Amino acid sequence: MKFISIAFFLFSCQNSDLSTTKKFIPDMYEESEMTLLMRSIYEENSKMKKGIITGTPPNRFPSYFLNIFNSKLTNDKPYSENFMTYSKVYIDNVMTLFDTVSSISLKTRYNNSINTCIACHTSECTGPIPSIKKLLIN
Repeated sequence: MKFISIAFFLFSCQNSDLSTTKKFIPDMYEESEMTLLMRSIYEENSKMKKGIITGTPPNRFPSYFLNIFNSKLTNDKPYSENFMTYSKVYIDNVMTLFDTVSSISLKTRYNNSINTCIACHTSECTGPIPSIKKLLIN
């Protein structure tokens, strides 16, 4: 009787229907053109920051920054008027970094461009604000 109870217990614990096991397929996030561009802009700003701190000013405008006006947003979301306004101000501020006769310090001009990013991100995509703030030169 003990043997039958043990045998029954062992067989009742086995999973005989292995065909119901479902394979997990993750839903992979595909980054938008704008996300990829913003990451590149972040990296370029990080390099500019290091150069400014060490006394090496940036020497050429990264022309790919202009893709900010035509890169696709996540889920093909349309550009807001706010985004377009901030983007233009940002590009204008970045262009000032290459003005070699400006009476405004390079640090101030650089921080102005980064503050434009922060201002835009307060109304559009708030997630990266803590990282963007790290780009500021104290």
